[in-house]
Amino acid sequence: GGYFNTYINGHYRYRRVNGDGKLQTYEGVAIATGSARKVQYLKLACDKFDIPVERLDLDIDEIQSDDPEKIVLHKAKVAFRLAGRPVLVNDTHWSTLALRGFPGAYAHDVTRWFKPEDWLALMAGKTERTIICTPRLVYYDGKRSKIFARDRYGKVISEARGGTVGSSLEHVVVMDGFNRTMAEVAETGEPTFALEESVWYDFAKWYSLQRKLRRV
Repeated sequence: GGYFNTYINGHYRYRRVNGDGKLQTYEGVAIATGSARKVQYLKLACDKFDIPVERLDLDIDEIQSDDPEKIVLHKAKVAFRLAGRPVLVNDTHWSTLALRGFPGAYAHDVTRWFKPEDWLALMAGKTERTIICTPRLVYYDGKRSKIFARDRYGKVISEARGGTVGSSLEHVVVMDGFNRTMAEVAETGEPTFALEESVWYDFAKWYSLQRKLRRV
């Protein structure tokens, strides 16, 4: 194990094999994430199609880019190289209309730097409060990639609400169809979206079809 982790893993593509030398097959889908919420969302969708879910905790360096698809595709390819198997990754792009699309593809870092009050300060005096949340999922198997994306609309409110769950931005955003902030909804353990109108469901439905066609 020590030799493998030092000289193979992260340096070369590999595939696991069984004791008889045959390539190992996988019944379900693996998602590379450190977020328990993302695993929960994927399981909720995959349970509809009897697809097992496995979480992989991988150390993936994210590139900096204005192109959100470039970022998530890079993550998927790195995750595949580290895991040695087909893998799913997720990234979310945020666009605030009054702030000319900020934070865009840099949301991951900005939401860690900013506190909820920082977002409120940026939006002070703004009458246009629309924000667009675009989650993306990418499935990559070493040869092909499949991207799932959906735009979701919401409003930046004038006060922070919610406890310790969720990013700083989620404490000041109420998505269309909800009357609570994303952080308040997340505290209940419920999804912050309608499941069948999400990228998680889109992926699970597609993956179920691929299984029937024996393409995964």
